[in-house]
Amino acid sequence: MESVLLDTSFCIRLIKKDDPYHLNAIEYFQYFLENKIELFLSTIVVSEYSVKDDINNLPLKTMKIIPFDFFDGRIAGEFWALLLDQKQPIQDKERKIVVKDDCKLIAQLYNRKIDSYITKDRKSFSQIIQPITSNKNFKIEIMDIAISLKDYRNELF
Repeated sequence: MESVLLDTSFCIRLIKKDDPYHLNAIEYFQYFLENKIELFLSTIVVSEYSVKDDINNLPLKTMKIIPFDFFDGRIAGEFWALLLDQKQPIQDKERKIVVKDDCKLIAQLYNRKIDSYITKDRKSFSQIIQPITSNKNFKIEIMDIAISLKDYRNELF
């Protein structure tokens, strides 16, 4: 792993000390820094995070902020179209908004060749990420913040 895109759910838990996954977020964050894994923060995540908290509360100096640009928009549209063509399309209106943002983030992963993604959104694994990566034949390492770093790495510390 050389690079990771940080999802909004990760950023929230990194700062929110009373969250059940706060310690997991801290462990992953320290691991990324210690192993010189490049941290990417999308402007999409900035907009989502800013709804509930000041973005400046995040350790921004450790992160490379990436804008959502024309090329990301084009690929995100292709990814969204792919999901709409699935046998079981997403019906929930609120979920569709989330899925569109997920498509945007996956487009940024794809376009910038970021090799991993950390999130808490388990629904996105099978319903969104897997169909897109299978269809477009690319791989990303997905980390679930609900799983401790120790368990994720399957090591005993």
